Amino acid sequence: MTNRQFSSAPVTLLVAGAPAPEPCLPAGRPPGPLDAGPMDAGPLDAGAVRAAPAGAAPRPRRAAERPVLAPEFVLVELHRRYPPEALRAALRSVVAEEPEEPAGPAGPAADLLWQRTVDGPDGLDRVLVELGRSLAGGPRLRAVLVEDAVDAAGDGVRHAAGAGEPDRGRLFVGVAQGPLARAAGVLEELREALAHPPEPVTVPTSALQRELLRQVIGESEPGGRHVEQLSWNWHGPLDTERFTAAWQSVFDHETVLRAAFDWDEHGPDDPWMVLHEHAVPEVTRHRHGAADWEDLLAADRRRGFDLRRPALLRATLVDAPPETGEGPATRVLLTYHHAMLDGWSVRLLLQSFYRAYLTGGVLAGGQRRPDLRDHARWLAGQSTDAARQFWSTRPPATAVLPLAPDPRRRGSGRARRRLTPYEAVRLRGWAAAWGAGESSALQAAWALLLYRAEQTDRPRRPARAVRVGFAVTVSGRGIPLDGIERLPGALRNPLPISVRVQPGTTVPQLLAALRDGVLDLAAYEWVSPGQAHRWTPGARGQRPNSLVVLEHQPAAAHHLRLETDLAAHGIHVESPAPAGTLTSYPITLAAHYDATGGLVLTTTHDRALLADRDAAELLDQSAHLLRSFPDLPSGLGTTEVLRSTLAEQPAPRLGEPAAGAAEGIEPAAPAVRLDVLRRAAHPGAGWVLLLPPSDAPHTLYPGAARGWPGPQALGVLRPAGDDPPPAAYRPVLGPLLESRAPVALVAPPGLGATACGIARLGAPAHPPLVVLLDGDGDLTAVAGLLGGLPRRR
Repeated sequence: MTNRQFSSAPVTLLVAGAPAPEPCLPAGRPPGPLDAGPMDAGPLDAGAVRAAPAGAAPRPRRAAERPVLAPEFVLVELHRRYPPEALRAALRSVVAEEPEEPAGPAGPAADLLWQRTVDGPDGLDRVLVELGRSLAGGPRLRAVLVEDAVDAAGDGVRHAAGAGEPDRGRLFVGVAQGPLARAAGVLEELREALAHPPEPVTVPTSALQRELLRQVIGESEPGGRHVEQLSWNWHGPLDTERFTAAWQSVFDHETVLRAAFDWDEHGPDDPWMVLHEHAVPEVTRHRHGAADWEDLLAADRRRGFDLRRPALLRATLVDAPPETGEGPATRVLLTYHHAMLDGWSVRLLLQSFYRAYLTGGVLAGGQRRPDLRDHARWLAGQSTDAARQFWSTRPPATAVLPLAPDPRRRGSGRARRRLTPYEAVRLRGWAAAWGAGESSALQAAWALLLYRAEQTDRPRRPARAVRVGFAVTVSGRGIPLDGIERLPGALRNPLPISVRVQPGTTVPQLLAALRDGVLDLAAYEWVSPGQAHRWTPGARGQRPNSLVVLEHQPAAAHHLRLETDLAAHGIHVESPAPAGTLTSYPITLAAHYDATGGLVLTTTHDRALLADRDAAELLDQSAHLLRSFPDLPSGLGTTEVLRSTLAEQPAPRLGEPAAGAAEGIEPAAPAVRLDVLRRAAHPGAGWVLLLPPSDAPHTLYPGAARGWPGPQALGVLRPAGDDPPPAAYRPVLGPLLESRAPVALVAPPGLGATACGIARLGAPAHPPLVVLLDGDGDLTAVAGLLGGLPRRR
């Protein structure tokens, strides 16, 4: 029956009763949530109400079967605007008081509340029929939130909630097990729940989160500190609505994506986390040419997050040029805040997202457990006595990275270098031969640079033993909590480490000391860096001011299965690459593997504390040491290692203002960089330098290194901009052209004049050889041609 009661109350009873499901349609799973707009809305259009059925039709049945009664429900209309959390919490509190239903395959409360969009005057009919079908096997579904308007963007693109978005009417459908008399009770309970909303669920923050939040709350300028970005290429079709629905499903399953922070501006209490019932993912799509990629990255990083609102993760899509010839492609950018998520967590969430995308935007199962509530409960049960004892016995560092503070420098700087797949494999094999990993090699290179910087500050004095200190990251998942490896949250933790370096310390000894030091930290991965610093004796004033990171990633087996399933739909996704985040440390050296197996090194630094020039020199020398380690004799001491590898490279003049700092001028980034694909087989073999076309992708030449016969070194000269003048190559080529080894420049069609101009930079008596390739030029033939080049005198 239909019963409409006109009232000035916040909700009004509209309909009771449901259409019986068709006998041939089994109980189906409710579709996933597809709402992408705000939940506070205005009054409903009465047309949608009149489309509701007047009563329950009898269900056809077989003679031998018992009659199946159609489930009854209550439909009410809103007359006020309510906060999203109040609406959802009120409905949940009403249906939670119903008699407990039999546990279904997904559990008794798996489908307690879901959402649907009503499109057109007959949309409500379709929703009610779907409701009846879902209830045919028992009242598993207890409540439905229905909206009566669709996205009016017109292009199929979901937009974040904000100004200019059309209002959406809302209907609540509450499922009740009982006669129509129950309707009045449900209506009264809903009114009471809306009048007295429940208190939000709060969770205490971890010590690490509190330290991160203290660095960003109240910042005078948004600089994107602790904001990280992951980007990758999506090859194949990408349905934006399905993409958004898949992320919405992940948000509904993951507590961490519906969490935000809150704090008392003037009170002594620490910040806390607030768990919201609902959060909407922000997905923005840009057509090709609408935004420059680098400008988009910088603007998105500076924008940061409102930490008091949930959804501290957002997605941006940028369409690739349509004329690529390889099918549609999209650049995907995920931006998140380290106070809520780390890189491991986001990759876990990506796996869930891919599963949801493959199933039409719906993620099966209930909410993930354990979640951040379980982690907070575990942390609260830990005693700090053993951790205090451990850190109190750790020797403090006596030398850290010297800095060059200058408040006139502003912003942050980033630089990147890359070890080729061949060099990365050699480094990994060499480290493994000494019982360590590439993370220990990265830390050893940084320790050598800190030792070198400390010795440079003591000119004309004999070398001495120094305990250098910096911070390394631990995953935070080595704790005895079941399921911790699948828990997304802010768990990655930077902890201080120190190592004693003497003039006679060999690199293998340094590797072993760093490996053992990191293993010692494994039992205390939950200790924050501030706690470790306070508990270390004599650490005041010697806190590490540099961070070394090797990106941790979940096991790849599950991701490989997802890649296979995506490929069946014509989709190929690359491995996400981090852009580098400005941390609380003046400089962070981070390493990750790219899609081709190369090891990418990225430095991010605070310009107010470290000049761009110094940061670039530290990055260059780190990469050079990592390339040199496999070739070093194992018995060389620290002094000999530095002399043999970095003798020709200037020591960073740390602690001195950069040139031009007094005028507020930042040093210009290098116009051309040299990427070494293969090292020379022996000293003096020479160089073969490739000039890539201006529109060549970054992966054009690395594959040539695998088939390079040598013996010359093979490298690529990569301009930072379009068509730099030949003089821009002088800083890179100067040392090579001054040596006696032969040098050859290999140019594709159209770059012959540029190659000849670069060749004139060399000595007139011994200019570099210029080789012009045709469209199908083979580098193997070039190697044979260069084999007879004489050594320059």
